[in-house]
Amino acid sequence: MNKWMQRLAVLMVIGASLGGMFLMSYSKAASRPNLSSPSVQDSALSGARNTFVVQAVKSVGPAVVGITNKAYMRDNFDQKVLVDRGVGSGVIFDSNGYIATNYHVVEGAQEIAVSLTDGRTLTGRVLGVDPATDLAVVKVEASDLPTVVFGDSDTLQVGEPAIAIGNPLGLEFRGSVTVGVISALNRTIDLG
Repeated sequence: MNKWMQRLAVLMVIGASLGGMFLMSYSKAASRPNLSSPSVQDSALSGARNTFVVQAVKSVGPAVVGITNKAYMRDNFDQKVLVDRGVGSGVIFDSNGYIATNYHVVEGAQEIAVSLTDGRTLTGRVLGVDPATDLAVVKVEASDLPTVVFGDSDTLQVGEPAIAIGNPLGLEFRGSVTVGVISALNRTIDLG
């Protein structure tokens, strides 16, 4: 396992793929968003509407990216063309362009396009993968990017809320949000 996969293994203690969306626990151990200087839009929200989910999405949402897996194929005229093989989600965990995603999102990619929430699309390259855990690290050449702060999975409790943000059915649905709960801890899933 290379150094980026080792770093990701430490950071991804509460990250997982859920229906193509990136799941992060928003527990007491996780970093809370800075609400000390609310925007005009925030001040229009009543306390009842400005829930922890709204706050978490505002905090984490800018670091969630869309990843398009592209590969060359032959068309009907035997011409080599670049086609989209699939789309998935990722999350920026280092402001210098390091992104955590799933291995199945980048598997077999010959080119990677990363769509940021600010509208930019950057070329990415796969730095490392771990098929057994379905994890991968992608790098884009950019700096000062928004990042997430990962929580501590050792403090998770069954029943705590979990928020998923991503693009479950392609980039046209980017930024989709759903909420659930931590349903169990320390489960082993037999994939064989």
